[in-house]
This record gives sequence, C-alpha cells and structure tokens, in this order.
Amino acid sequence: MSVIPDKVQNAKVYLEGNVVVGVADVELPKVEFLSDKMAPLGIMGEVDIPTLSHVKEMKIKLKFSTVTKDFAKLLTPESKLISAYASLQQYDPAAGDFKSVGMIASCKVLPLSANPGKLEKNKAQDAEFEASVTYYKLEVDGKVIYEIDPVNFVCIINGKDYATDIRRNLGMG
Repeated sequence: MSVIPDKVQNAKVYLEGNVVVGVADVELPKVEFLSDKMAPLGIMGEVDIPTLSHVKEMKIKLKFSTVTKDFAKLLTPESKLISAYASLQQYDPAAGDFKSVGMIASCKVLPLSANPGKLEKNKAQDAEFEASVTYYKLEVDGKVIYEIDPVNFVCIINGKDYATDIRRNLGMG
C-alpha cells in the first residue's frame, strides 16, 4: 500500500526568494484551459474541447494575519516572484509512520489589489493581496508537477511540454 497524503503541516510565503512577507493563507492559482464547444455534424451533441496549452487567467490570493513592513512591496506595479514553501504530511500505513515532503509553488505575478484588512482588538487583521499570475510552477517532493508560462508558450505537465509544436509553428524555436 502506498503512502496516504494527509495535510499541510505548515507554510511560508517569500517575495523574490528571500523576504518572508508574512504568515499567510495562500489560495494557489487554478489552472483551467481555454475551451470552446464543438457541435458539428457527425457527433451526437456538444463536446467542450480545450485549446491545447492555452489557459484562462490565473490568480493567486494571499490572506495575512497582519500587515508587515514588506506588505507594500507586494503592491509595487512591477512583476515579482512569490513563492510558497510548504511541508506536506503523509502517512505510510505499512511502516506505521509519518513522512514530510516539500511543496513549492512559484508564481511570477502582477499586483491587482491589496487590502490591509480591519483592526479589531485581539483579532487577526486579515490583510489580503491578489495578483495576476504570468508564470506558475508547482513542485512536490522535488518533482515538477506542472509549469505553466502563457507569455512564453510553455505548458509542461508531468514532464511533457505540450506547447513544443505550437512554439515551433510560430517560429519560436
């Protein structure tokens, strides 16, 4: 029997790889392919067909317990790298013990909004930041799960780049 994925043990959010922005809940980007309905003669009904390697807009949302001095760096109107490093707990029933594996979500982002939240006695401030994602790489236990870069025509999923032919057809290499 294989290991059982259990939970996120903990996580930290970094800006440009080395600045701890704060303690945050992270809503990772949703990867959703562009699609269009196909209903030609010869098929029974409609089929929603994804456009190979083309994705809908991706966004990342961070919710901080409080604002830090680095919170304003998130809103500067320029591209920046946000990385969430997490430790994931797994249970191995055969061995009867737990294992921790790393997860890294790296996103190049453009800021959309920042809300410093509210001030209430003895409560989290709930400061929020939202950004548009122009590059997204998700790694688990050292393996790249996917790498999506719509600007540079890269769509790597489980080790295969599904945009190779598109780049070649467009004279991009």
